[in-house]
Amino acid sequence: MRSKYTINDSPVYVSDYMTGKMAGVPSISTSVLYNPICESRRKCGDSICAHCFSAATLNRYKAVGTHAKENFELLTSRILEKSELPIFGNVRFVRIESFGDVANETQAVNYANIALNNPGVIFGWWTKNVKIVSAAFDSIGGKPSNVILIESSEKVNVEKEPSSRYVDKVFTVYDKNHIKENGVEINCGARSCVSCQRCYTKGTETKVHEILK
Repeated sequence: MRSKYTINDSPVYVSDYMTGKMAGVPSISTSVLYNPICESRRKCGDSICAHCFSAATLNRYKAVGTHAKENFELLTSRILEKSELPIFGNVRFVRIESFGDVANETQAVNYANIALNNPGVIFGWWTKNVKIVSAAFDSIGGKPSNVILIESSEKVNVEKEPSSRYVDKVFTVYDKNHIKENGVEINCGARSCVSCQRCYTKGTETKVHEILK
């Protein structure tokens, strides 16, 4: 299938309908509903995953849920051939996982190979499963130079330290009371990712803060 952002047909579904701050940013995502790691975290009351918007979105919008499920099944099951990887056209950056997360090393290697197959594109890659991603990078000789790895803090109001040498930035969500009481600077909010580009640019802030929605 071909996205308006790609120049070839690929079995990997690329989202080209993103809205809000993600408008204009193609994304490759999988379903939290079939990821056992995500499912476990959603049951933890103090985890940011307990506030998961993705599960509700995937259940509400059936087509989105179907594509995310198909991507999950494809990307976690085998290493894709180079001919199967999407090739992006006139695109500056792509988001990896706007709905889900990596479930195994196979999926992470597939994402790394997609980045290697598109050297002129910057890939912002969000994950809580840094050990899986790091193992994948180690297996292929390191992190692709066009990947910016963003580690998501697991708990609201608790910013973690990078857990791997491959992590470029840490993304943390704070609630309004904590922000007010502690003077937390919010540098990711109601803005456009296309115009901001903080998460897709090396050399900018290594700590990204967002308000809990």
